Amino acid sequence: MINMDIKIKQHVNTQQYDAIVVYAKPSANSAGDKQYRGKSPFSSTGSSVIYNDSYRYFLLICKKMGIKAAFATSKDIIGSGLFQSFWTYDKKWVKNNGKAHSQVFFDKFTSVNSKQKNKLKLLTSSKSTYMFNNKKIKNVFQNKINTYKQFKEFAIPTVEITNLSKQKIIQAKTKLDKLLKKHRHNVDFSDDYIIKDKTGVGGFNIFKVNFDEFDFEENKKLYESGVENRKTSPYIIQPFINCDNGFVFGKYSGLIDLRIIMLNQKIIQTYIRIAKEGNFKCNEQQGGNLVYMPINTIPKDVLTMARKIIKNLNKKLDLKHAIYSLDFIRSNNGNLYFIEGNDRPGIDWNPRKKINEIKSKELINHIVSELKSIIQEKQLDKSTAKAPLI
Repeated sequence: MINMDIKIKQHVNTQQYDAIVVYAKPSANSAGDKQYRGKSPFSSTGSSVIYNDSYRYFLLICKKMGIKAAFATSKDIIGSGLFQSFWTYDKKWVKNNGKAHSQVFFDKFTSVNSKQKNKLKLLTSSKSTYMFNNKKIKNVFQNKINTYKQFKEFAIPTVEITNLSKQKIIQAKTKLDKLLKKHRHNVDFSDDYIIKDKTGVGGFNIFKVNFDEFDFEENKKLYESGVENRKTSPYIIQPFINCDNGFVFGKYSGLIDLRIIMLNQKIIQTYIRIAKEGNFKCNEQQGGNLVYMPINTIPKDVLTMARKIIKNLNKKLDLKHAIYSLDFIRSNNGNLYFIEGNDRPGIDWNPRKKINEIKSKELINHIVSELKSIIQEKQLDKSTAKAPLI
């Protein structure tokens, strides 16, 4: 039985769009999935339900800026820039049965398995396709080993755990300990260690370990719960840095990290995250408190380090149109560390905090404005290529 509250459009011809948001299945649901009875891309019963508001607003701002945009999932990809079904928004979410095509994509699509990698390869098989999120930046920031190798001067010492046997974990710890002894700020490193997913986000699959109390068999089960369908261990080991008296911003103190969000090599937003008492994770998903800060409150040494990181990136990558974030902590001894980068800053918000909604919508406006610039550049390139030679 069809739910009559769901608006469904049938299309015979392929619909052309200026831009399409591409989200990974299963986080988002395909408009063509007959088993899915939901009225929006993200299930109302799942943890991703908050993204319905984010992408509703995203599509509305696209329309306001004159961009014809749609939303699709990795499941819908059937060719270069081509989808077999898609969502649009017109006072409510609309399921569209029929093909959609674009050359410009705002991709929230991390290929974690071979099937998704093949889908991404198919989507981008034409040289004319443009992915908003810079692939080369993704290669640097999504793998924390790559981040450390490129930014050893600023980053926390990091060693890869090649597999989860007791022997390999001890080998990785031994290798890391040698790095720590040589480090100019080795006084910052506690007796504890952090073992975490080298491609993880949101504070998931991160474990604080004291090797004097370490139960290898018990912890191996914990780690393996996060490595399904992976042939090699995705984990790294780092020292735990005492930083509960590091950053202080007015009334905010405790275990804090600082994030700055960059677009076109300019800082557009910044916020701090304060870990919940008794927790070492600052992420909002782990109970941390996210507080937006004025850009002029960013400490000078953070700005200096950020400029050096950007200069390093810019030597090897084209940062035009690139959006990304940089995270920092300060040790109790006052030393600054670059934790990691993120090539896809989130555009969701905590509905209980109005300021978070305002700032997230501000970020969406920045992104859509940049998308418009990309689309205009591609249209100009196309018209120039067609112009007759004189």
